[in-house]
Amino acid sequence: MPDDNIIQATGVQKTYDTGKVTVSALRGVDLSIARGEMVAVMGPSGCGKTTLLNVLSGLDDVTGGQVIVDGAAIHAMSDRKRTRYRAEKMGFVFQSFNLLPVLSVVENVELPLLYDRTGRINNLRLHRMSSRVIQRVASTREILLFSPISRISINKCKSHAYNRDKRGR
Repeated sequence: MPDDNIIQATGVQKTYDTGKVTVSALRGVDLSIARGEMVAVMGPSGCGKTTLLNVLSGLDDVTGGQVIVDGAAIHAMSDRKRTRYRAEKMGFVFQSFNLLPVLSVVENVELPLLYDRTGRINNLRLHRMSSRVIQRVASTREILLFSPISRISINKCKSHAYNRDKRGR
């Protein structure tokens, strides 16, 4: 039976060296996460939760050990390849949310939709998309328009889209 882990970490170590002090943030961590499994990383402040997430996602390199994500050896990739891999394959919801306070709710939602995962302007049209992607677009629209949490009225969205089109963006 093939290994169906989306993440496999083996003997992962991460050490920070300031020149005066060496801190072993991760010491031989072994972790397997199955495809579709939900996992919570919990612990007291300073125990290495953020460091673990950073090395599992390739935001930081490991000092030792292996990190395999969906069959790709993240630990062996150059920083450039890890960055590209993250852009194409991963999504993040940060604790601080990383929303731009100068933008409206609609503009904060719209911003990542304007670019593809490599940073280029996204000009995809529905006739070029797979039915799976079209289904995701429709589902996302419904969540945004009809969620009681979002409080975005249909008229505001339509008005914003109309004004955006008039400005040529």
